[in-house]
Amino acid sequence: MKQTFHLIALVILATFPAFSQIGKPTDFIIKGQVVDSISDETVPYATLRITLTETPDNAVRLLACDLDGNFETTILDAGNYTMTIQSVGKTNLVRTFTLSEGSKTLNFGTLYMNDQNELLGEITITAQKPLVRVEIDKLTYSLQDDPEALTSNTLDMLRKVPMVTVDGEDNIQLKGSSNYKIYINGKPSNLLSNNPSDVLKSMPANTVKDIEVITDPGAKYDAEGIGGIINIITDRKTFDGYTGSVRANASSIGRWGTGAYLSLKAGKFGATANANYNYNNGPWDEALLERTSSFEDTPVSVIQEGRSRGRGPFQYGNLELSYEIDTLNLLTLGVNRYAGGYKNKTEYDVKEFFADELNSHYLRNGETKNTYGSTDLSLDYQRSTTKKDELFTVSYRFSNSPDNSENISDIISKLNYYDYKQNDKNDAYTNEHTGQIDYTTPLESHTIEVGGKYILRQSNSETERLYEGFNPITLPTLEKFAHTQHIYSAYAGHAFKAGNFGTKVGLRAEGTSLDVQYKLTPEQNFDNTYFDIVPNATVSYMLSMAQQFRLGYNMRIQRPGIWYLNPYINQVDPKNISYGNPNLDSEKSHNFNLNYSMFSQKLNMNASASYSFVDNSIEEYTVINEIEQRSERTYGNIGKRNNVGLFGYVNWRPTTWYNFYFNGGANYTEITSVARSLSNSGFSGNVYAGMTFNLPKSSRVNFGGGLSTPRIALQSQRSTFNFHSMNASKDFLDKKLTVTLFANSLFAERRKFETTTSDINFSMKNTNYWTVRDFGIYVSYRFGSLNSSIRKISRGITNDDSIQGEGGSGGQQQQ
Repeated sequence: MKQTFHLIALVILATFPAFSQIGKPTDFIIKGQVVDSISDETVPYATLRITLTETPDNAVRLLACDLDGNFETTILDAGNYTMTIQSVGKTNLVRTFTLSEGSKTLNFGTLYMNDQNELLGEITITAQKPLVRVEIDKLTYSLQDDPEALTSNTLDMLRKVPMVTVDGEDNIQLKGSSNYKIYINGKPSNLLSNNPSDVLKSMPANTVKDIEVITDPGAKYDAEGIGGIINIITDRKTFDGYTGSVRANASSIGRWGTGAYLSLKAGKFGATANANYNYNNGPWDEALLERTSSFEDTPVSVIQEGRSRGRGPFQYGNLELSYEIDTLNLLTLGVNRYAGGYKNKTEYDVKEFFADELNSHYLRNGETKNTYGSTDLSLDYQRSTTKKDELFTVSYRFSNSPDNSENISDIISKLNYYDYKQNDKNDAYTNEHTGQIDYTTPLESHTIEVGGKYILRQSNSETERLYEGFNPITLPTLEKFAHTQHIYSAYAGHAFKAGNFGTKVGLRAEGTSLDVQYKLTPEQNFDNTYFDIVPNATVSYMLSMAQQFRLGYNMRIQRPGIWYLNPYINQVDPKNISYGNPNLDSEKSHNFNLNYSMFSQKLNMNASASYSFVDNSIEEYTVINEIEQRSERTYGNIGKRNNVGLFGYVNWRPTTWYNFYFNGGANYTEITSVARSLSNSGFSGNVYAGMTFNLPKSSRVNFGGGLSTPRIALQSQRSTFNFHSMNASKDFLDKKLTVTLFANSLFAERRKFETTTSDINFSMKNTNYWTVRDFGIYVSYRFGSLNSSIRKISRGITNDDSIQGEGGSGGQQQQ
């Protein structure tokens, strides 16, 4: 262990400057304060533009003063410069200055600006974009303006986004809830619906432009998505010419990957492509399951001890083609594809005791093969007019999402059991067709948007179960299940802004008809219809140019996806089985949000409070089958859930070389189920904090860590988890080549995870030991040249109307 620490320390010290240099920047420092010449009050958020005197058209630095009129920035090279200061209602202030090697700091002191007596026409002010921006219904984190994004993956950057938390197991939560939706470029992605953590972990953050947190989804969004929407906007700004990058990474615990990005534009035609391949070769990890129950007043206990490991490839890519028919008409074609195969092996020793006496004993060796993927095809037509921001959009989207699995169990009896092999094959898929029309038009200080949408979603599952050597002999079984949904909706929304005050209201009418068929047992078939009116309203007030309050309400609907509905019984582990519930109804949530934000040049802060309640929540629950002496896990609309949350975010950058960030939240959750005679309540939370050092010679060092407390569920609870990480990176070849060394959880090779599940009839504890210490390397090379930008569709299809479980039996809820 000491040798590992010494090796990492030597590599980092050999690659990067020592920390003793942190406080000694080699850049020139420019600073001062802007003050009104008459009132002697500071001028907040005045904008500064610094150019070389001989090239006045090319800005060297663009920035804005803070709330007190202070500014500070750095310039790399000596020379003669011109600084222009602008503020609404004041005459431009121009200063020329010279930087030389004799002095590294230039303090302008107090700079006075005069009022402008002439009536101004429309002006444009350009300044550095803030790291976080707040609008009336969303918050945007700019990855392009965060230096750490150059060397991190998107999941790591998501830890820094306000109101989003990522725990030590890489589970993503929005405002403390797992019920949310993730989009890419405003469109849903089956890739992110099924396994968001793995995908975002393999997605380089430098390919992402912004991450939007939509806490108050308006009427244009589907009524689905209880906690809100996380919208990942990729860096799709392409130019005449081309640009691209290639990358590769590897880690000590068997993960490696490679990828490429290419963007080009030629006249009216533009294309963006991204391809990634990853492979995970996980180590063996130990696990222990202990369960106690009773049978005819006799205590029964089951102890299952063993190990498991998983390995397999994962690949995804996307292609977007754009064609500008003319200045008002735009056509975009998008193709997204991902595919993966995962093989998991298990080796367990299972013992069952009746009243402390060994009743049965067997070995269970298993192998699970999952092949999954998705193909999305979208076509969008956008018509704009000579009226600014008026848009008419017609969109179509087709999605095919297979999710197949094969589970093989080999049972070897040691005492009072029987030898057999069982092979379960489950072929499942979902096809989805969506058509949508949207229209938006501005009317002075008002904006009106209307639209309509139709979705045809067809989910099918076919299961075949084969036995070998079973005693008594059991015949093979075959099940066929089909679930069809027709979803139709129309919406109207209105936004208004006057001075510092803004509102956004909307109404959405959404109907659903569903048809469930059991092909081999038609007597179980059923159908149903739903119709909902879904309102939303948000009010915002700007206290100043840097401070804003928002108050919002929305109603959301959560429909179960196929893995919640699929009745397929996963009994690879005969003592612990699971299955879905085709009779699930959609759950409805009412959400209230209060948000305060304050952003300045050096300090960004955001605080929010939320309250939500659901009267028919879909909850996972486990029961004991006393006859078979096994646990059975499934889902039901059995819960009543109330949740109060508080969330905070701070990003402090006192100097150009140091940055500190904090992101966290706490929830109090109360869940009751009269049907199951269960209830649970308590606090849970996630905290993540870190710091970044920007060192000389294009080097950076990042430290981060976090703590996740157990989340409150109806029947189960997980253990607290803490984690830490660091990475160090350096740019070469004029910042085209970036090399990053990273290390995670250096002080612990393995972590213990415990999940307890219980009711009045049983108690079960599942303990897993996961390998968490990991270190490796990431390399990226960028190439190409750019000239002018390309247009993109402003709005497309966003299907956010179903819960998607993890592929597998009965559907695990996305964690």
